[in-house]
Amino acid sequence: FFFRLASSTGPTVCPHRLCLLMPRASKSPARSRSPASDKPLAMRRTPRKAAPPARLGDGDNWGSSPASKWAPPPEPTPTKPAERGKALFDAEDSTAKNKKKAKAGGVLQWYRSRREAKPWVYGLLEGAAFAAAGELVATCIIKQQSADPMRLLFFAGWGAVVAFCVAPWLKLLSSLTLSRPSRLLDSMGKAVLNQLTMTPLLTLVFVAAWEVMLKKTPVPELATRGVGPISEPFTDRYKHTAVFWLTADFVNLLLVPTNYRFLVALAMGAIWAVLSSHMTT
Repeated sequence: FFFRLASSTGPTVCPHRLCLLMPRASKSPARSRSPASDKPLAMRRTPRKAAPPARLGDGDNWGSSPASKWAPPPEPTPTKPAERGKALFDAEDSTAKNKKKAKAGGVLQWYRSRREAKPWVYGLLEGAAFAAAGELVATCIIKQQSADPMRLLFFAGWGAVVAFCVAPWLKLLSSLTLSRPSRLLDSMGKAVLNQLTMTPLLTLVFVAAWEVMLKKTPVPELATRGVGPISEPFTDRYKHTAVFWLTADFVNLLLVPTNYRFLVALAMGAIWAVLSSHMTT
């Protein structure tokens, strides 16, 4: 038909050129694939999740309220100038207090480190300071008299002697166990033991030193007369000393931790120094 049409209508057309005008078969491997190989070359080996991926707003309680309940956030309440000034003053006051606390803590930490390095030296100084403070309180505040330098020096030295004797003795008492079942009985037993051993010894030394240093009694004369001059003041003083220190030692050994018992004993010694100075003439 094409040959006839070409010959009847115009010049002759070459059959090869006519074939170029006709559609040609595709050489693409995808199109030339047989129907039996419709499966993809790479297949997924892991199973897909049954649930679809979560979407924003599905089950997360976001935007679930109706639009009629939507409202803008409340506006912040303006602060009055006086309240802002007061808040600023309170902030500055708290900052100053924190600085004072930090400074005080630094001083205590420094003193604790120095005391741990030289416990004996600082123990003697603390004993002397507590005893001298007790003498000043008894003389200047209670008796309303001027301080006597000799009495003040005597009580300071006596406080150092007591600290020197009490520190190892208190450590020994803390290490002893007189009653295992009851801590109450154990503390009471240690307090009674202290009144029967260390307290009368220190009381005797105090009365003898008082007679020699402040009453100016010569040592040979005191030795010649024997214990007569000191027996009466010793007995009177020991009664008050035993009552006070029995209570103080019991409370100290029962309630105070071991590391702080020496400081508590020195503080009790300051109270006793006030009473002792008030009783001693």
